[in-house]
Amino acid sequence: MTPASDLMDSHVSVNGVRIAYTLAGRGKPLLFLHGWMCNRQFWNKQVEFFSQNHQILTIDFRGQGGSDVPGGGYTVEQLAEDVFTVMKKLAIDRTVVIGHSMGGMVAQEFGKNYAQKVSGLVLVTTIAADLEDRLISKRIEKNSAALGFQKAFLKYFYGWFAPATERGIVEWVRKEMLKTPEKVGLDLVRAYSRFDLRAYLPNFRMPCLVIGARADVSAVPVESQMLAELIPGSRLIMIEKCGHFPMLEKPEEFDNLLIEFLSTHNL
Repeated sequence: MTPASDLMDSHVSVNGVRIAYTLAGRGKPLLFLHGWMCNRQFWNKQVEFFSQNHQILTIDFRGQGGSDVPGGGYTVEQLAEDVFTVMKKLAIDRTVVIGHSMGGMVAQEFGKNYAQKVSGLVLVTTIAADLEDRLISKRIEKNSAALGFQKAFLKYFYGWFAPATERGIVEWVRKEMLKTPEKVGLDLVRAYSRFDLRAYLPNFRMPCLVIGARADVSAVPVESQMLAELIPGSRLIMIEKCGHFPMLEKPEEFDNLLIEFLSTHNL
């Protein structure tokens, strides 16, 4: 367990927007980026485990978790710039970037714009381009006008999880996601609705691991396969009987995959 003295929760200012973060442990850096309407607490198990041998940075994207809720800036490009500024202010030069879902989109954008800052890349149940509009967040946004945001959210929310997922985990995720302001959620999904980095990914040269999930009906398995095919030298692993949140649904398996990746590439 991470000693309290090795864990710091604080904020940094990014163009007047306070971004909340947790910094824990010592060693080679790992940066964890959360998904749509989520927050840095989604990585708590990984913070506790990996901070024994690494310096861990988790952040709340603007509008989510403990960060400020500005009137705008809810684009993948701005979130990647926010990440860069946080790293700069914390004097973190290079890091392995682990991005889940929307955080995986931000991780790709960060890798495109700040490749020199990325020692390794782990993309978790995310996409290069959602060509068939399967993302659950898109379904929620599309139905919000007719149903209202809350009803649309609850209509599709449970589809993110494999049937056998522990109920307590599912309900915790639901409560945490609904803490994000409705406008922030809608602005984000509208901004990334046409996200497409397929033309840039073949230029990536950092070590890369793509983690998909067989039971994910949002970032479906074929999307993980596409990512792995586009990024030279990347490795694809599919977690069985798992939905969209492998770090919560299958934490031990997820952590072991990350350990193997870090060890293989001396990261």
